[in-house]
Amino acid sequence: MRARTVCLTLVSGVLFAFPALADPAVPAVPPAAPSAPATAPPPGAPVPGMPAQRFRGTLSEFDGPFLTLKLEGRKTVTLGVTADTRIVHNHSLALGNLQAGSWVGVAALKGADGKLRALGIRLYPASMQGQGEGAYALDPANPMRLLINGTITGVAPGGIGGTLTVAFHGAAEATGDCSGHAAPGGTGCNGIAAIQFARGVPILSIESGDVSALVPGCVLSVSTQPDAGGTPVATAITIERDAPPPKPVVP
Repeated sequence: MRARTVCLTLVSGVLFAFPALADPAVPAVPPAAPSAPATAPPPGAPVPGMPAQRFRGTLSEFDGPFLTLKLEGRKTVTLGVTADTRIVHNHSLALGNLQAGSWVGVAALKGADGKLRALGIRLYPASMQGQGEGAYALDPANPMRLLINGTITGVAPGGIGGTLTVAFHGAAEATGDCSGHAAPGGTGCNGIAAIQFARGVPILSIESGDVSALVPGCVLSVSTQPDAGGTPVATAITIERDAPPPKPVVP
């Protein structure tokens, strides 16, 4: 009996070592298909009222629903992009590009003498005419730094710069000057600001853009708000600087 038991054990071992000797009538089980790599779900709509964040950095990758931004200190952040994300493109301009009738936003510093001196000028597309109109403080804690959004009525070069005249609608007269955001319904006051500017003051054109301009290497400023899942979603993207041209290939 003992010898027989040993023999059965050896036979079982042989069959286990050579599974190809199994009954050919039994169909072979096909190998399981490799599972698809997990992908993140596309971003949802930003949730109103959730805290907003702003990021600035260099675009390292854009694959459609997400972009990866390289921040200072080698940190990176991934942000969602949707069909509702607004994209604009900055372009540097010269003084000659400023024409009467153009819609502009001027950051200005009001001196002790009451004169306004431009810190930066932005030329907006005609589609933004009227948005943010008025003359108001950029920071309530510093009422001498103003933002003036309105229509150019004149450009007078002279000396080391010149004077830019901007007309706007404000909320009310204050100390003899029209100020504040334009009131709804056309009520309020009409103001005009004479703003001195020096050579070298940055003049930028803000133009509508699209995702085709999101090329790795360009510098972006991105406003975000989280969706229901907590993913930061870009509500507005400003392309501040284009990607550098590719280096020529040396044969």
